[in-house]
Amino acid sequence: MPKSGQIWDSQFLARSPLLAELQALGHPLLCGSTWPSLDACSAFVDGARREQAPELEPVRFARPSTRNRSQPIDIGQLYDGRIALHAEVPCLGTSYHDLLNVLVWAAFPRTKRVLHARQYRALSAWLPPGALRLPNRRTREQDALALFDEGGSVLVLPAGAASPLEPARILLFGHAVMEHVCFEPTALSSAALVVRLEPPLPAGRELYAAVDRALAARLADPRELVEPAFDAVLTIEPPDGTRVRLERAAS
Repeated sequence: MPKSGQIWDSQFLARSPLLAELQALGHPLLCGSTWPSLDACSAFVDGARREQAPELEPVRFARPSTRNRSQPIDIGQLYDGRIALHAEVPCLGTSYHDLLNVLVWAAFPRTKRVLHARQYRALSAWLPPGALRLPNRRTREQDALALFDEGGSVLVLPAGAASPLEPARILLFGHAVMEHVCFEPTALSSAALVVRLEPPLPAGRELYAAVDRALAARLADPRELVEPAFDAVLTIEPPDGTRVRLERAAS
């Protein structure tokens, strides 16, 4: 459960060099003396969408809803249902976890839409009509998509690179792994996907845009992430050390 009511620090992304490019991208939203409002988050993400993916419909960030547990579940009011059906992303207003999710929506607008559309389809197939509670276990596909959404990362490689990992750029994708590297002094592992781009590799917003297009195309394939099997495991060791372990050969 994300924490809320946290103390504001506009420089929280500076705590990890892995988030330097995200800090630059998010500066207009994060430069204030207090938490940005949900309206400001919506406007910021929509500006990124218009610049990077103008063909997409806008989303807005809204407060989480509460559910009457004595009534059948309305799938349209669950997290992924609100995104897929109403273009609303449930979001706490004073939470680093949820603010990082806002930044991921700005950096990867195509991928986030594809990911949550798949989660909604999987949820629709998994939830019995008229159910009063969610099933005890998620499907393997739901596990894989949730793992990448919360704890995923991307290894960006030049197409045709001789080594399977060098030189690699690392972009964090999951907002939970981002929160961890900002606030926790312990090592963690991240489920990584490999994206290959034509050299030279771009930087800044151009890098995010290129990776977003490639990731969205990959996740739109229903054969991808049908179970928690990723290209690599990225081990992040504080304060900024990283190691990569290949799980299988990346295509």
